Amino acid sequence: MCLLNMKKGEMVAVDAINVEGKLKQRLCAMGLTRDAHICVKHFGCFKSTVQVMINRSLIALRKDEARLIEVHPIAA
Repeated sequence: MCLLNMKKGEMVAVDAINVEGKLKQRLCAMGLTRDAHICVKHFGCFKSTVQVMINRSLIALRKDEARLIEVHPIAA
């Protein structure tokens, strides 16, 4: 499942990040790595952006970026 399919407030674990290059480096630097546990905090209008919390940091992702991140829900 991609990050856009999750619900607000749901805890998820990252299965894969299907991007390359500088974007992948940027996401890794922010803590968005495989097996990271993140919480979906907020969606923008029409899910144009997704705000997630990783290690007490809030990160906003564009729709195109969030679509490339595969996750699965975990128990809170």
